[in-house]
Amino acid sequence: MKNTTDLVRRIRLSDAAAFQELFDLYHQDVFNFLYYKIGSVEAAEDILQDVFVKIWERKLQLKSDTSIKSFLFTIANHAALNFIRHNNIVIKFQVEEQHNPVFGESPHVELERKSQQELLMKSISNLPEKPRVTFMMCKFDGLSYKEVAKRLDISIKTVEGHIGRALKILREDVQQAMA
Repeated sequence: MKNTTDLVRRIRLSDAAAFQELFDLYHQDVFNFLYYKIGSVEAAEDILQDVFVKIWERKLQLKSDTSIKSFLFTIANHAALNFIRHNNIVIKFQVEEQHNPVFGESPHVELERKSQQELLMKSISNLPEKPRVTFMMCKFDGLSYKEVAKRLDISIKTVEGHIGRALKILREDVQQAMA
C-alpha cells in the first residue's frame, strides 16, 4: 500500500517515471483481465492503452488513499463492457445485413425475421458473462471449442459447459417469448 500511495502522489505531480512504474506493475494483470473478458489480443491491447491514458488524464482526480489497482480495474471493466456493447451492435447489423429479404419476400416474413433476430440478440446480451463470451466466440467468430479454450485459458469441457448453459438459457428465452 505504501508503495502505491507514493506512486499515486508522484503521478499526481506528473512524474512520468512513476507512471511508467505503475504501467510496469499492472499492465500484464490488466491485459489478462481484458483478454479474458473480450477474447481478442488486439482489442485487449487497444483497451489497455486507453485505460492507462485515462489514468494519466485523470491523475489529478487520484487520491492518495485510493486503491490504484481497483481504479485501474474499474476503468478496464467499463471499457471492456463498452467494447462488448459496441460489438453486439456491430454483430446485430451484420446479421441483419446477411438476412436482407430477397425480392418477392413478403413484408410479414421480413418483420418476423427481424423480430426473431432482435429476440436472439437481446437474449444473447442478457446471458451471464462467461457463457455469453464463449458463445459469441464460437458462434459469431467461428472459433472451435479448442481455440476458445486456448484463448480464455480454460478447458474444453468448460467451454462445452458454457456453450451448453448459453444454449439452454437461449432456448428458454425463445420459448417464453413464443408463449
